[in-house]
Amino acid sequence: MKSLTIIVPALNEEQNLQPAISEIIRCIDQLGVEYEILLFNDCSTDETGTVADSLARSSSRIQVFHNERRLNIGGIYKAGIRRARYEYCLLLPGDNEVLVEEVVKSLRLLDQADLAVTYIANQDIRPFIRRFLSRCYTIIVNTLFGLSFKYTNGSNTCRTDLLREIEIKTEGFSYQTETLVKLVRQGVNFVEVGVNLRGRAHGKSSALALRNWIKVFKAIATLWWDVRISNRHLYNRIGRKIAIVA
Repeated sequence: MKSLTIIVPALNEEQNLQPAISEIIRCIDQLGVEYEILLFNDCSTDETGTVADSLARSSSRIQVFHNERRLNIGGIYKAGIRRARYEYCLLLPGDNEVLVEEVVKSLRLLDQADLAVTYIANQDIRPFIRRFLSRCYTIIVNTLFGLSFKYTNGSNTCRTDLLREIEIKTEGFSYQTETLVKLVRQGVNFVEVGVNLRGRAHGKSSALALRNWIKVFKAIATLWWDVRISNRHLYNRIGRKIAIVA
């Protein structure tokens, strides 16, 4: 990997954003690659925008975008891919829940494949109900699409040109699932790497909200129709799992 675009969405993360960006810079600097940080303030109602602007003034690597309407995490991912200048793309949320030094383990394996997929190694850090729903979700995705992922909603890294070749339709939480399914069903090989998370320091995740799960399963139904029915001729060559690292 020679260069990396890091997409950072932030919605009401005024207390989490600065430490999140500081850790990203600290860890990615150690890789010795060229990189940029595209920071999206997604119509926050707190001081997230002010913090973002301050961070941009502190480093020329950081560009800030204040969304005129809420794009949600999937919409931000697509906007970041369009603006990316570098070879690979990775999304890291501005909530500071991801241990970036763990994600770096996957980046070091990109000489083996064009796609690095991460899964959560320390699942116990999350509430039981979230672990249970996440496991059920993964089983459903693998069954519907004939795949064998351990997790599909992690901090995954892929070549930017490959991401631009697929159409990501959803703007919700299932954006990474759609991305992985379409890439791997088009023959892209991947590595799978276990990473640890830290507990969320401030605020609450909206991942368990019922309205979000309803949107997720609607998106999965749309994805199934796309991949298995209407455009199945595009998705009939499954990529190989080159390696799995615990």
